[in-house]
Amino acid sequence: MDAHRSQPTMTTRFSRRRRVLRRSVRSRCQAVTADSFRLLGERVLDVSPFGLLLAADAGATPGEEVLVSFRIPGCRRVFDAEAKVARVIEGWRPHDPGYALGLQFTEIALEDRLFLTQRLRGTPPPVPQRALRF
Repeated sequence: MDAHRSQPTMTTRFSRRRRVLRRSVRSRCQAVTADSFRLLGERVLDVSPFGLLLAADAGATPGEEVLVSFRIPGCRRVFDAEAKVARVIEGWRPHDPGYALGLQFTEIALEDRLFLTQRLRGTPPPVPQRALRF
């Protein structure tokens, strides 16, 4: 194998990053495990058309399937999605928002995803809590 092929390419590096900017949105929600309907949390910390950050009241593991219903401020529409736990934030670092779960939507209506994209435009992203990685 070529020595330079083992290095990550620009495309590889960017494909691992978020596709869409998250937006700082505080809102109520209901997130439960798909298998037992165990309540995981009721507060959205930020959201994008592809997922959200949930302030969690119960533990979960990466890959666990979740059902979530939420609203965004200024909108009466309820968004229902299936998601998986993509990330667990333990809340130990000084800049962590507490125990939280990064949820990646696996099933959400295309109409809802497009509506979120449009409605979140202009909403500021969360303030970065640490230095950017390059």
